[in-house]
Amino acid sequence: MDIEFTEGVGVGRSGASRVLVLSNPGKRNAFYEEMRARLTDEIRAAAKDKSIRTIVITGADGHFCAGADLSRTPQRSEPATAIDQRETIGTILELYRAMAGGPLPIIAAVEGGAFGAGMSIAAACDVVVAARGAKFGSVFSKIGLLPDCGILYTLPQRVGLSRAKRLMTLGTTVPGEEALAIGLADDLVEDGQALDYALKLAVQYEACAPLTAAYTRIALNTGIGGYEDAIRVERDLVPIMATSEDMREGINAFREKRPARFKGR
Repeated sequence: MDIEFTEGVGVGRSGASRVLVLSNPGKRNAFYEEMRARLTDEIRAAAKDKSIRTIVITGADGHFCAGADLSRTPQRSEPATAIDQRETIGTILELYRAMAGGPLPIIAAVEGGAFGAGMSIAAACDVVVAARGAKFGSVFSKIGLLPDCGILYTLPQRVGLSRAKRLMTLGTTVPGEEALAIGLADDLVEDGQALDYALKLAVQYEACAPLTAAYTRIALNTGIGGYEDAIRVERDLVPIMATSEDMREGINAFREKRPARFKGR
């Protein structure tokens, strides 16, 4: 697979999957502003490409992402104000919005460390494939920051509220096997196999109706807090699916005992 790197993100394609590779050589793919903006743009671009069915995010050189690249933090003559920081976090949240609000399932293939923003990105994905030697850590508390990029929502969804509080306040490092046990990771593979496994998993989405995948993940990501929310979501979204070309194709394929050819319409 050919990967083209620009501004800290490599872009490639495997079948119907857009592969995005985090890259900051020598820094364990630590995150910086231009890298974050490029990742956001590429996720949104993939969502507009009708030939793409899934996104796979991984890291270069045996690492996922070590968190923020503090060496790139701009030096200021005066400390940043709360207003300055509010604008900065707004750009960070655009990445989470693109991940959670888009139509495409996203799979994280995690080798090595996923710390800080790296863990936030992984937790925001629909499926997390972790290598046995992977390590996760929400280490924001170690530098006096509030966990960001949506992890205040996504981590409790994965591991439960009590455990999420502990992981985020203590900045605990979680190895791959424990990540699987607590629900932070969904699949555990041997070291060096995370991307291959993620790509094989992504192929399974090609047999599924893209409208179903899109509306299901958006409905769940926007929050269903009780039965009335579930009723509202189903009342709004089921009619869209029930009148789609994909639904008719799915029924015809079932009757004709052949694979369905979904178009996302």
